Amino acid sequence: MKTYYPLSDELRAFFPMLGKLVQTLETGVEDKIYAFACLEDLDQFQSHVSQTEASGLTMDRGIVLRILAGHRNFEYATNNFDETALLSAAERLRAEALDYFQSLENPAVYTPPTWADEPIDQFAAPIREQILINGKLPEAGKPVHFGNAYDPSISESMDRAETAARSKAIKEAIMEKGGDKLASAGCMIRRKVKSRLFVDRTRMMSQSLFSSLYYIYAITPSGKNVRDIIGGMTGAEAAAAINDALITKLVETADKVEHAERIKPGRYRIITGPDVTGVIAHEAFGHTQEGDTCRLGRSCAPGLKKKGIKVGNEQASIINNAGVFAMGTIPYGVNGTHFFDDEGFIARPQVILDKGELSSPMNDLMSSIVGDINGPSPRQSNGKRESWKRPLMPRQTNTYFTAGDKTLDQLAELCGDGFIAEHAHGGMEDPKGMGLTAGTEYLEEVKNGKRTGKLFLGPQGGHIELSDPVPRLLDSIIAKSVISEEDPLNENGSEPINKWGGCGKYHKEGVEAGCGGPWILWEGITCG
Repeated sequence: MKTYYPLSDELRAFFPMLGKLVQTLETGVEDKIYAFACLEDLDQFQSHVSQTEASGLTMDRGIVLRILAGHRNFEYATNNFDETALLSAAERLRAEALDYFQSLENPAVYTPPTWADEPIDQFAAPIREQILINGKLPEAGKPVHFGNAYDPSISESMDRAETAARSKAIKEAIMEKGGDKLASAGCMIRRKVKSRLFVDRTRMMSQSLFSSLYYIYAITPSGKNVRDIIGGMTGAEAAAAINDALITKLVETADKVEHAERIKPGRYRIITGPDVTGVIAHEAFGHTQEGDTCRLGRSCAPGLKKKGIKVGNEQASIINNAGVFAMGTIPYGVNGTHFFDDEGFIARPQVILDKGELSSPMNDLMSSIVGDINGPSPRQSNGKRESWKRPLMPRQTNTYFTAGDKTLDQLAELCGDGFIAEHAHGGMEDPKGMGLTAGTEYLEEVKNGKRTGKLFLGPQGGHIELSDPVPRLLDSIIAKSVISEEDPLNENGSEPINKWGGCGKYHKEGVEAGCGGPWILWEGITCG
């Protein structure tokens, strides 16, 4: 039985105080400034079993007060929840923001949307269903809660002791299957609930994002590591994917990697799986299309867009979408998913690259107002921060290539001789110079249009880097697969597979970010 994850009574009790803070921040001066209050709460448990056993509990809670005055943000963040102290801080923040506003000539004034202004029909079903009560918009002042779907009969019974026991059982199953082919193995399970309360003058909202991550790996006698990652925005039911077939494949792959040949550096036809496809999407025009990167002159995208220069062929379309609640036949989303961002903007899909042509960048509130060399651009649900302690900036959510119409076997036939890159190993980009590198753990050979099962490592015996100038790479897409081979017509109406991932930016502020897409056949990629 699926249900939406609830907001705890303890957190719900903060709404009245957040409302008082917003009133203190802007009452009587709504025609000059815009303010909101956001509370963040993290409850995470992790168990890791390898040659040793370790577990850890992370709990954190903080609040951010924000005022937008003209084109400047004023913020106050703390983990002190004394109401008197917070109200005093709100008064000081208000005075500072108003003093700045008065110094401006013809300052811009932002008015937040109401529920009636929202395109409710365009939102993903889990968002619509939790906004509308009996088909009606929420009443003024009534909180709206969003939670991702999960099965409480499975997840709530899995306490910390059971989580640790399951980690150990999975690790032992890998070792038993591997025998003398493995030196070691491990399993890490992480269960997390990240909740956010948001209040401004038009709405009160909360969301609780419940996620489960399963990281399993096998280590060969020479120290080579083969891994798999399972999980997403759901509970312990994600573990159903860790079955005997998956463990058998993990062990067999580890044995192949142990005896794999080294590839000769060069350009090859490559088929990328969702994992590597997603890294390319994330690095190619994910970072390049982040609003602050564009606004601050650190990206090539605004100039290319202004000149109407295409950066890829007709197959090169990339989406950024925080509202991924199902992928292929998988009934849950990935860790870049949210209902609203750290500035209270509801998730919705955005095309950032349309058949090789750049569209508007991914924006937070400030970047949408200030814009880039092409002027202001639409606000999106990309205002994210690592935590309440860190700065907010435009960040990716789930970034992925759109699907095509081929099966994986058909892509292999089109490939002829080449390789398959299925398991990612990081990536980097140069938003100004349009360079890209995406790592893959190993390559699988394709010969005469068939997968041979033979694996290759990098020239130095480690992972392999796929690199090219971004326009050259995006112009080399030959064909893409359907969203899911189990559902080729996409009757479920879901998104391509996105993999669990993360993103570091500038001074390495890290956020969760899913990335993915279909299997893609590329004419040629430099491998080394």
